[in-house]
Amino acid sequence: MREQLKFIIIMVGILLLVAARAAGMPFSYSFRSLSVSDGLPDLVINTCYKDRSGYMWFGTNVSLERFDGIRLKHYLIKGKAENLKRVYAVAEMAEGEIWVGSDVGLLHLDKATDDLEAVEPVLIDAPVYCLLSDGKQTLYAGTRKGLFVYEGGKMRHILIDKNVFSQWNEIKGLNIGEDGRLWLATLKGVVALHTASGKLETYAYRNPFYSLTRIGGVLYLGTMNEGIVTFDTQEKAFGKLVDVGCSVISSLSTDGKDLLYVGTDGNGVHFVSVTQRKVVKSFRHETGNDASIRSNSVYSLLVDRDGLLWIGFYQLGVDYTLHNNGLFAAYRYPPYLDTRDMPVRTIAFHQGEKLVGSRDGLYFIDEDRRLFKSFHNLRANMIISSCYFEGKYYIGTYGGGMYVFDPLTLELVDFDAAEGEPFLTGHIFCIRPDADGDLWIGTSSGLYRYRAGKQVAHYTGSNSKLPEGNIYEVFFDSTRKGWICTEKGLCIWDASSESIRTDVFPEGFINEEKVRVVYEDSRHNLYLLPEKGTLFVSDLSMSHFSRFDNELLRGKTLMSVVEDNEGWLWLTTNNGIYRYDKKDRVMPYSLSDGILSPIFINCMPVKDESGGLWFGNSKGLVYLDMNKLKSRKVPPYKLAVSGVQVDGEEAVPEV
Repeated sequence: MREQLKFIIIMVGILLLVAARAAGMPFSYSFRSLSVSDGLPDLVINTCYKDRSGYMWFGTNVSLERFDGIRLKHYLIKGKAENLKRVYAVAEMAEGEIWVGSDVGLLHLDKATDDLEAVEPVLIDAPVYCLLSDGKQTLYAGTRKGLFVYEGGKMRHILIDKNVFSQWNEIKGLNIGEDGRLWLATLKGVVALHTASGKLETYAYRNPFYSLTRIGGVLYLGTMNEGIVTFDTQEKAFGKLVDVGCSVISSLSTDGKDLLYVGTDGNGVHFVSVTQRKVVKSFRHETGNDASIRSNSVYSLLVDRDGLLWIGFYQLGVDYTLHNNGLFAAYRYPPYLDTRDMPVRTIAFHQGEKLVGSRDGLYFIDEDRRLFKSFHNLRANMIISSCYFEGKYYIGTYGGGMYVFDPLTLELVDFDAAEGEPFLTGHIFCIRPDADGDLWIGTSSGLYRYRAGKQVAHYTGSNSKLPEGNIYEVFFDSTRKGWICTEKGLCIWDASSESIRTDVFPEGFINEEKVRVVYEDSRHNLYLLPEKGTLFVSDLSMSHFSRFDNELLRGKTLMSVVEDNEGWLWLTTNNGIYRYDKKDRVMPYSLSDGILSPIFINCMPVKDESGGLWFGNSKGLVYLDMNKLKSRKVPPYKLAVSGVQVDGEEAVPEV
């Protein structure tokens, strides 16, 4: 029976929380949240901390919480008084031990028992507000009754004022300077402790301090009624920084160079440049904006070493940004165009030119000539097809016919207005050139063929074997066959007989299904994407064909396909993007890789001259730099086992 038990080992490498992002903050901020439904026992988050393994730790009013990117693990604070279980601070010692400052004193997470144990409860009989590890063997604990120093397994007590109840002894923040001085923020002012000699220097201030951080020789101190106060450690002088719109500063931290990360109880989060002396980025709750943070009452704030933003609220839990390793990026051409949140339906490139069609209009960018032009007053603003052909761009709309754009004059004109329908108010689904220089146009009124700007044929169900209905795609393979995708199945353009044929498909082929995309790779294999069902693969002669079924792709609608320079296929779907080695390996990519949304659109991708790939997404034009894919570093975290389940229940397997 024991052998039949299926162990589900949840091995979380904390990859949801980490990455090798060397450039600091992620470009875009997409917030997720943790609340009661995710397992938080309390929604007041007093502190956020990330350990060296990549785990996140949250201090609430009743517990310490460990988050592995998927689940929360609870460490409840022991004690009879329910209102005296608040966790204020978390720190990590050299060997990875977790220490906790709380209302009940100093706690240590015992690795053997996996439980919080009190440290010197008789000696430390006061709340511990802040902790600071020197990264070696020394831990500093700021309490209501002075400073405690744990070093070499021994604890010593330092009072700033002999009167243990003096406000000098109520320590709210700690920071070590490059010169070895330990700086303390207290309710009475700033204290400098010379750790080598034990000498104390005090600098009184008119208001209490509740948080502390440092950049160079300047301390930045948070108050509850005066905003951010500065203290120059050389001049021994207090000063003011900038107004962040709220005098209640609940959290202060820094990147150590120029940015202050400021949490306020009333006006959200702000990034402040100390050299520019101004707010450079803000996050506030905005009523009706689901993309904003959920509250402006911020109790704790952390910008971790991987650039992720963690915001602890009063009574609302945690908001955090998803990791973005920057593999994919949204296209921008500042100050004119930012494609984020733009549903991109079609793209066409030529050298430095880009034509982008969305549901809301048309955009042209020539980065070499620094030109930008947009069109939003068309007969129909939903652009669904485009093609660069003989020096001009041909553009198809949904319900507004077809246009021609001249990149030299930046003029947009009607395509064959004399023909009338469907080029004025019809649907233009695809525009494709063939090897002979003819332009083929799939519409809601049949298939058109143009040569040198003149119509040479209009194929319909009444004058050819073309099935009735919309013509979604025309693809010309390397043998000059034209694959025509219609509402009611496939047909073939036979160049040798100059005719459309439906009698060339072998039994079991996909020709009776609604196919939206046909693509030929460098090995001359065809990939057909049906509107429903799995990927269909065939050789050019249709002698050998099969379906490719993979669990990761199952149940998803295939939207587009393109081959990269390494010979892999990229498949976009209505729920994610995948890289396929054409054998049996499928690799998924997610929001953490920088894609704007898992929802991709039926937009033909583009491979540019450098090998970069461009995809139309429901949230923008997505670019993949293949050089980044090749040079991606291994995340700097070891795989960790954060839990074991047997038949759905937590368990510890026997060794």
